[in-house]
Amino acid sequence: MSRNSDKANTVLFRYQEQQAEANGYIDYNSTQRPRAVQKVSTLKDAEAWRKQVLTEINQKVTKIQDVSLSDYQLRDLNDEINKLMRERVAWEYRIKELGGADYKMSSNSKIAGGVVIRGYRYFGRAKELPGVKELLEKQQMEQREKQQMKNKMKNNAQRLKELEQRVGLEYYGYRDEEPRINADNSKKVLRHAKDILGDLLQTDQEVEIHADDDDECKADTDALLRYERKITRQRLKQKKQCNSPEFTLDSEEPPTLQQMEKIIVDRRRLQLEQRLNL
Repeated sequence: MSRNSDKANTVLFRYQEQQAEANGYIDYNSTQRPRAVQKVSTLKDAEAWRKQVLTEINQKVTKIQDVSLSDYQLRDLNDEINKLMRERVAWEYRIKELGGADYKMSSNSKIAGGVVIRGYRYFGRAKELPGVKELLEKQQMEQREKQQMKNKMKNNAQRLKELEQRVGLEYYGYRDEEPRINADNSKKVLRHAKDILGDLLQTDQEVEIHADDDDECKADTDALLRYERKITRQRLKQKKQCNSPEFTLDSEEPPTLQQMEKIIVDRRRLQLEQRLNL
């Protein structure tokens, strides 16, 4: 008797399903999801299937936190979650094709608790599996190094920008041809000359101060060239006389700071004496 009632209930259930399907009603919880998302032609169905996939993902993400699961169970469960994640993406693309919302641009498409390592996502205790933990630590270290390098480049760019703001055209030599001495600071030049010459400068007449004497610059350049050529000839001669493959150049010691100051002061004194006809 019970078998007849069960059979009757089964027939009634099938009849009700047929009637519901004929009226356009679909039970998304019991009906098997289509494997090919392209077979779904209505936006309502695509949204419902995506919602069901999200429900399964959340259930499995919660289950993967269970401490009683073995490593094999964790790997299998993690693989299932990754498959569902790919299916979710497929439904989201299909929804967009049907004119629905773009879930890829929404924060709702993100599942918390997962970390991506080399294109594969790990959830819950799967991140503690042998081999996965080492890869995760290595990836985090690479990300920290990348961030440090990025911050370093940003700081260098900021420092370069500050230096560019501090230096002007004079630093790049664009104003070398402009006169450094003009009529406005001629009195300052005379005071500087008195500090150098002392009692030798005793005149109240106006003195014409030239900006830069081309002959003196040329003479300084010629003197420098003569010195360089002289040292070059000496070094070539020493190299010819030395048969050893290792050759050490013996040249004069460079002048000290005090000697350079004395040379500069003497040169300025001589130039001022020539200009003032002393």
